[in-house]
Amino acid sequence: MVEQTLTLLVLDLVGCFVFALSGGLMAVRKELDIFGVVVLACVTGLGGGILRDMAIGATPVAALSDWRYLVVPMTAGLLTFYFHPALGRLGPMINVFDALGLGLFV
Repeated sequence: MVEQTLTLLVLDLVGCFVFALSGGLMAVRKELDIFGVVVLACVTGLGGGILRDMAIGATPVAALSDWRYLVVPMTAGLLTFYFHPALGRLGPMINVFDALGLGLFV
């Protein structure tokens, strides 16, 4: 039971990270500063999960009750800001991971 819970947590955090990467890349392409990149990465990485939790009535929302859910997209945003040339070349692969993440969360 503990392994299943840990697996779900890891998959959820990986999904948040990938979504935050795609949001951070979009922010870099729009030439936002570091604060804008991190904010957009957080919104992109956490927005779907917050809406999901609100829709199913899961309170408190997981993104607001567990610190890891905020650290993961912030880290992804910072990595995107500093390493965007390398991540930009991985754009098609990130789109694949984004699609896989959507499928995973559905």
